[in-house]
Amino acid sequence: MGPRIAHDRTMAAGIQLRHHFAIEHVYGHHRYVSTTLDPVTAPRGRNVYFHVVASTIKGNISAWKIERERLQKKQLALLSWHNAAIRGRLMSLLLVAAAWALGGWHAAFFFATRALAGKATLEAVNYMERCGIVRNPATPVQPRHSWNTNRRISSWTMLNQTRHSHHHAQGEVPYQDLKPVPEAPMMINGYLTTMVIALIPPLWRALMTPNVMAMDRDFATAEERELAKRASSGIAWFELSSADAR
Repeated sequence: MGPRIAHDRTMAAGIQLRHHFAIEHVYGHHRYVSTTLDPVTAPRGRNVYFHVVASTIKGNISAWKIERERLQKKQLALLSWHNAAIRGRLMSLLLVAAAWALGGWHAAFFFATRALAGKATLEAVNYMERCGIVRNPATPVQPRHSWNTNRRISSWTMLNQTRHSHHHAQGEVPYQDLKPVPEAPMMINGYLTTMVIALIPPLWRALMTPNVMAMDRDFATAEERELAKRASSGIAWFELSSADAR
């Protein structure tokens, strides 16, 4: 396991106590990013609010499957302390219980709602980082398979999270060594601005559709253009934009 992937796992464990994110992100997402097999890659036409719910549900299911396969290979019981997904849930419940013990149900409610808000924010970021991008899961991950931005303020405040394309292309690279990648498709603006835009679906659609179409044209392989064509089929604004482009 490279240091960057190890850092991802450590960060995820700290935030979500080895709940589904710590499992699925490292062992599922990094493998299937920008494919239909990845729970956090938003398909074309999906809005951010639906994605927060769908990604959370599918991410939990994916993490459980990953743990089940891992435990089967080690010949360990699924319903046991060896299951990291179960441990993560128990640890999360322990934190809620601790909040209750310290401040009653008000504290437990506040803690739980803040945790859910953090989770929703994470899924909103997942949404904008690779929304609409397509990839054949049998092909290697390249910088073109996620949205990138090199805006300085976002990079400084988010510790190079903005250099997302380099992170996915080379998951072993530590945060501080991530580089801007000129051959990656670019977000609408910096991370912070793009996230605000993502929360306004009509504005997101108006600004992002041309970006996705430009990504198909300028970055995608011939195979990916076919995948993109199928991904855009039946989505009215993509079909109208394609007709206007012709």
